[in-house]
Amino acid sequence: MKLSAMAAAAGVSTASIKYYIHEGLLPPGRKKNATTAVYDDSHLHRLTLIRWLRNELSIPITGIAELTRAIDDETLPTIELMGICQELALRGNSGLPASALRAPGSAPYALKPTTGAGNAGDDGGAVDNAGAAVVSEDAGDAIAAAEDADSAGAATPADRFDAIVAEALDRLGWPDEESAARTALTRVLAMADEAGYSVSADSVVAQCRAIAPVARGNIRPIGPELSRDEVCLRVIRGITMHNRQLIATSALTHASLSIMARDPRNRDS
Repeated sequence: MKLSAMAAAAGVSTASIKYYIHEGLLPPGRKKNATTAVYDDSHLHRLTLIRWLRNELSIPITGIAELTRAIDDETLPTIELMGICQELALRGNSGLPASALRAPGSAPYALKPTTGAGNAGDDGGAVDNAGAAVVSEDAGDAIAAAEDADSAGAATPADRFDAIVAEALDRLGWPDEESAARTALTRVLAMADEAGYSVSADSVVAQCRAIAPVARGNIRPIGPELSRDEVCLRVIRGITMHNRQLIATSALTHASLSIMARDPRNRDS
């Protein structure tokens, strides 16, 4: 298809497409002659992904460029690519502060060699569409203060919250692997504690058990028939929509219980 036709199909301007090509987010079209280039479905998939990230999450061009570089790196397994998508979704619209996540531009999380997880497109198998890729954090991305204390053999405040997450995962019977989500929870627990809220393995276990039935229903296989751009869009969009619903449901629950607690008819019950 020509540039104008692709712009219409993707719902973006031709100027935006040229800008994305200039910035390296979108590969150039195939030259048909000296003045005309043609584009295919791979370009349309990439534009759809870029447009969604910009419109729904307001992800900056630098953040999108980090993802598209990962997509274009065919040596990066799909399961690790999904881990990067999970981070981007959490960073974009999850209610989590930036300090709970990996800083943009720093070394991304990478799959542990011992995990042995499969991925779409590498062995013909399927991977899960929940952003729940098991990934491991690069040592260079660890909190510097914690690293210094660990090297000296001293316990740090962060150890307590890491232990809470470890205990919760053990009680749930879930794998205790490093990931963007695990790191974020540890840091959020520390923030909540500092703000004066009680945190414990009991509360983490209770929340995980409440969410688990919904999460199981959200996990759908992603097969190798999808392009890497389509996989990324499904993962990021799925995480975003479910996080929005979870936040709104939590707000509704707190509001409803607060209203009920203030109703004189409920005070004696």
